Amino acid sequence: MKRVHAIAAAAALALSTSTYAQTTIGGCTIAPKASCAKAQMKRASLTNVDLSGADLSGSNLQEAKASGAKFVGANLQNTDFDTADLRGADFSNANLRGANLTGAELAGANWSGADLTGAQFPAGKDNYGMPLARRCAEGSTGACK
Repeated sequence: MKRVHAIAAAAALALSTSTYAQTTIGGCTIAPKASCAKAQMKRASLTNVDLSGADLSGSNLQEAKASGAKFVGANLQNTDFDTADLRGADFSNANLRGANLTGAELAGANWSGADLTGAQFPAGKDNYGMPLARRCAEGSTGACK
């Protein structure tokens, strides 16, 4: 039994100390600056991954689990995040023009400098409960619909 615990502990240590684990989801290699336009990543597990500077334009991330993910400076134009878990995700300076965020969980997300022009938010309101004719999030640019 001790041997099993030792092997499990060694595996956990290896995973926690690795700086990046190569993963491919829906034909997209998950990494900063990934080129994955129109990727099919419905229900993908992206919790705490770094996709900064990635091109995910037109991708399907419906129902994705992406809490704590980093999308800093990413191209997310026309990406479908319908019912995705985006709590605590960082969208700083990202292009979210025309993105579908209906039904998404957005609590604690960072929208600083993000372009949300034409983005669709849940129930006719942005992540702060403001009517969509106004700015979608503090520090963002554009207007939502």
